[in-house]
Order: sequence, then structure tokens, then C-alpha cells
Amino acid sequence: MKTIIEWDWEEAFDKFGFGDGDSWNGTGEIQSWFEDELGWTSESDSWGCHNYIIFSLQDDNGKKYEFDGYKNPRNILPKKIVKKLDEQFREVE
Repeated sequence: MKTIIEWDWEEAFDKFGFGDGDSWNGTGEIQSWFEDELGWTSESDSWGCHNYIIFSLQDDNGKKYEFDGYKNPRNILPKKIVKKLDEQFREVE
């Protein structure tokens, strides 16, 4: 039996993402991408009894990006990074 999981990279920053933390969680996939592909550092943790999310990222120049579980990461991250995330993690229709 094959299971297909549909998800968006933004869920790794969303308090209520990945079924409010009750479903499969791809936060580690996104966190690893930032660390392995870009060389950024990250901090993640559970948001109470909700989703396990990324709370902060720091780029290789030392600039820090903070997330609170509510704000859209598309409005916080640089546009070129959002574009790369979309290319890597969005399904082409």
C-alpha cells in the first residue's frame, strides 16, 4: 500500500502545520535543506502541544530570521530563498 502525503514547506514554520503536529512532519526536511544546501543554522522546537516548527534561521552572513508560528515565512525570508524553496519543494502542476 502506498501513502501519498501532501504538504507545503511553509508548514515547517506554522504553529498549526502538519495537522497541528499530529500528522507526518516535514520540518526536519526543511531544516536540513537550510543547513545542507545553504549552510544556515536553525533552531526548532515544539510549539506547546502543537506543531514542531522552525523558530529561527541564521544565514551565513549572520543575519537572523525569526518565526513565531503565525506569520507567513514568505514575508520574512528573502525572495530569492522563497523562490529556491518553491523550486525544491513545490509540486509542478
